[in-house]
Amino acid sequence: MSRQEGISAGELAELLERYRIGKKPLAALLGWGATTVMRYMEGGCPAGEYAEHLKRIYQEPSYYLEFLEEHQERLTPVAYRKSREAVLQYLASSGLWCGAQYLIGYTGADISPFRIVMTLFYAQAFSLGLGNNVLFSEECDLDRGGEVPYAGLYEQLRQNTGRRSFEAGGLLAPEEEFFLGAAYEMLLWYGPAELKAVFAAERRYIRTGRTGTGGRKMKNEAVAAYFRKIVQNYKISRPEEFHRYFAERTGRKRRKTGSPERESGL
Repeated sequence: MSRQEGISAGELAELLERYRIGKKPLAALLGWGATTVMRYMEGGCPAGEYAEHLKRIYQEPSYYLEFLEEHQERLTPVAYRKSREAVLQYLASSGLWCGAQYLIGYTGADISPFRIVMTLFYAQAFSLGLGNNVLFSEECDLDRGGEVPYAGLYEQLRQNTGRRSFEAGGLLAPEEEFFLGAAYEMLLWYGPAELKAVFAAERRYIRTGRTGTGGRKMKNEAVAAYFRKIVQNYKISRPEEFHRYFAERTGRKRRKTGSPERESGL
């Protein structure tokens, strides 16, 4: 993890409230002295690895959840259950996280970070193109090269954050699960290089905007406008028929490969 500014006392207070964990239990969970977190709350400034760890926990709830699961023996059963319920409730407000968890469970965790974000993008695209229904309210942020959708989630998944299944059943509506399943099954026909090429071709025609950090993102309305045209041009009426579009984009008829997840370390 790269160096970053430390966590402020205000952010630390927000962290404690968000995850419903006390100062001493948080210190115990992190393996720190009992008064360490209390000292930071009173204005002490964490440094080095302490600062980075607290900041990451604050910025990445899915990382906190995995850390909590791995070190639950450091807390009382009551403190563990209370914090786990709080962070799961917080994460459930993210459609992308729920979608990623569904795919991890759907595949038995046999899915790469790259294929997770590609499946999320095309499930969203199919839904927008066919019925203008938004599956995930989050806009599609792009990596620096513009090759990967939902770049923030992708980077977290690459760091093995959020890869464990946390029983996401019931977090999504049946229609959302349907589009995710349909997108996953369709994309199995294509390898990472082909998916990158198709996405790169689409990116040239989908309007992007700047994010607050200087990156770029595709707004849902721009994705919807593009894929409505795809649906019309290819006379597509259901997700399974998007194969026709991908076959033309890749220049070949579809063929199912053995295990696309092992084709690349993406």
